[in-house]
Amino acid sequence: MLRPEDVETILTTHDLSVFLLDMVKKDDRDLKIDVDYESGEVFINCPGFSNGLSVTTDPFGVWVINETISKDNDGIFTQSGNHHKTERTMTVLRAVANWIRDLEDSTRHT
Repeated sequence: MLRPEDVETILTTHDLSVFLLDMVKKDDRDLKIDVDYESGEVFINCPGFSNGLSVTTDPFGVWVINETISKDNDGIFTQSGNHHKTERTMTVLRAVANWIRDLEDSTRHT
């Protein structure tokens, strides 16, 4: 469960990656979600699924959530061009939670 004090500790993409890695470690639900942090950008994907997310910040400190797609489902992701900007960390966490819920829903229907 997410607490307000958790959100207050997430100030950078590195903080976000540490938080998500800890969250996935505690409750992965057998999805094997990958969280990678590289040069200020967090990449979130799941083997066997063709979409993922990347999160970064713009020069003004605004969060930028990007959809990523693996066209051949080969683990190589490119940004789709669909993105959302927000100043709220909670919006980023909700986007990640919604993506995970979509993964869970798709595994139940297959």
